[in-house]
Amino acid sequence: MALPTLISAAQLHEILEQNDLVILDSRFYLTDLQKGRQQYELGHIPGALFVDLHHQLAGDETEQTGRHPLPEPSELADTLMNLGIDSQTQVVVYDDMGGAMAARAWWMLVQQGIEVFVLDGGFPAWQRAGYAIEAGCNQATVAEQRLTISYPWLVSEDDVVANLEAERFQLLDARAADRFQGENETMDPVAGHIPGAVNRPFMQNLNEHGLMKAPALLLEEWTSLLQDIEKPIVYYCGSGVTACHNVLAMNYAGLEAKHVYVGSWSQWAKRILRKIDEANA
Repeated sequence: MALPTLISAAQLHEILEQNDLVILDSRFYLTDLQKGRQQYELGHIPGALFVDLHHQLAGDETEQTGRHPLPEPSELADTLMNLGIDSQTQVVVYDDMGGAMAARAWWMLVQQGIEVFVLDGGFPAWQRAGYAIEAGCNQATVAEQRLTISYPWLVSEDDVVANLEAERFQLLDARAADRFQGENETMDPVAGHIPGAVNRPFMQNLNEHGLMKAPALLLEEWTSLLQDIEKPIVYYCGSGVTACHNVLAMNYAGLEAKHVYVGSWSQWAKRILRKIDEANA
């Protein structure tokens, strides 16, 4: 079954008054955790609710996790209920980074059976179209239904460790090429990539306007990259966020993609450091 993927600014504008629609503003900046909400309060799509990627769409980071582990299912269930989202809700999520942040919310929600779309081009595309924006904060109407949450598309660190020998799936890294190659690591204590992974920087899914490339072009590019790979693909990045953009792009191109190693490089780097410490002990 094909997954819902993108909605244009014009299409969203047409359904803005729809009763069962929830719009989520998921703007997020890793170097300034308060900026997303601040930008939302300065101006957002009418009716939109702010969702905090760091606190609502992720659990607490520990020494054993990556930077953005998935929240406990009960916590996400509470979050969605408080945002007014149930199984009958249509959700549109946006950011200002070509969907790089919004894709995380999309991936988390769509595997719950929720109809959720990413706004193509995000808030900048809405602004370029000249549509109205509003400031301040909106309050959600709490949903009557509390969803049962699970993460069937989650791949664990143990799965990735086992795969080093079993080679059941192919890892695909969404980080920029220099980080993948270990040449410019600014976020994590160890540079490089997980053994056997291939690289497709998520930014390559976008055109010069920050919109997703046409499905036919994405299909051509992804097919060329994966033409010699027959195993299922598992997507990762730095902390399980932009990997979801590659999953989104694949589905938009009509290709099957679901599974994400959410711990990603930020978790794997901690594993490497523990191995070094054990060897030196």
